Amino acid sequence: MLNNTNFLQSLLVCGGLLMSLNTTAADLSIKKDYPLEKLSANVYVIHGPNEEVSKANQGFRNNPVLVNTKAGVVVIDPGSSLYTGEMLVKKAKTISPKPIIAVFNTHDHGDHWLGNHGIKKHYSNATIYAHQASKLAIASDEGANWIKAINRQSKGQIEGTKVVAPEKIIKDGDRIKLGGITFRIYSPGKAHSNSDIMIQIVEEKVFVFGDVLRDQNLSLFMASYTGNLKALDIGQKSGAKVFVPGHGKSGGKEIINRYRKFITALKGEVKKQFEAGLSDFEMAPKVTRALNKYKSWSGFKDNIGKLINLAYLEVENESF
Repeated sequence: MLNNTNFLQSLLVCGGLLMSLNTTAADLSIKKDYPLEKLSANVYVIHGPNEEVSKANQGFRNNPVLVNTKAGVVVIDPGSSLYTGEMLVKKAKTISPKPIIAVFNTHDHGDHWLGNHGIKKHYSNATIYAHQASKLAIASDEGANWIKAINRQSKGQIEGTKVVAPEKIIKDGDRIKLGGITFRIYSPGKAHSNSDIMIQIVEEKVFVFGDVLRDQNLSLFMASYTGNLKALDIGQKSGAKVFVPGHGKSGGKEIINRYRKFITALKGEVKKQFEAGLSDFEMAPKVTRALNKYKSWSGFKDNIGKLINLAYLEVENESF
């Protein structure tokens, strides 16, 4: 017969996830000190690890943005857990004594919005803005599924995180004025996802792409290469000087051009092989070799097959 300690350990093993008997929510706070990097007079970014979710990075991998306004701090994409949200609460206090007043979620992928929980835990009056499709997806089973997926991939590092859905819907062309700073909203349609918004911080000449732009990072892609290229054009023509990708380092137009070249090369090579009569499975080795210059990009090895498949389906659909 199991004693109490062994019985409790047996319960914790359930589902293949073993958590320490001494682990508490407090133990899961973000361990590494990620610095705020100043992009303009009032805009800061934390460049998260440019890699897949893991135990080592505690599920954190995106680029949260903090904007210091006269009314308080605005957060864009607060990350993948209760704990990334709480990390941003602490960082916000280093740039302003005022509260976090608003949060924007650029799309419905959990590594960007699960930090809503941490913000709302400390600032319940903060308004969370997102595309209508994001709000619906996050409030559905998809929201809970993101918690399960990231918790599994990080080996329990986001345990305790809850779904906190956006409250206010935003759409293309909206201009939201918060504390003297204008947040100009672009909704490009199907691009990286079906729920993308991009945000121009007008007075600061900063443009936040979300995952419509990634720098030297390849991962889940769910919508349209053609749409993504059109969305990149919007940012490039916006008049902004600094561009923030969803993953990778912020920079000037060179990072837009770098990602554009990858998408164009990928789709162009897939189209070439499609016209030669190859299936996506047959063309995968040829396309991968043609894209060899990108093999050092984070996620290339694990995701290139999925990206080729999506490009194949898009090329096939466009051929009709």
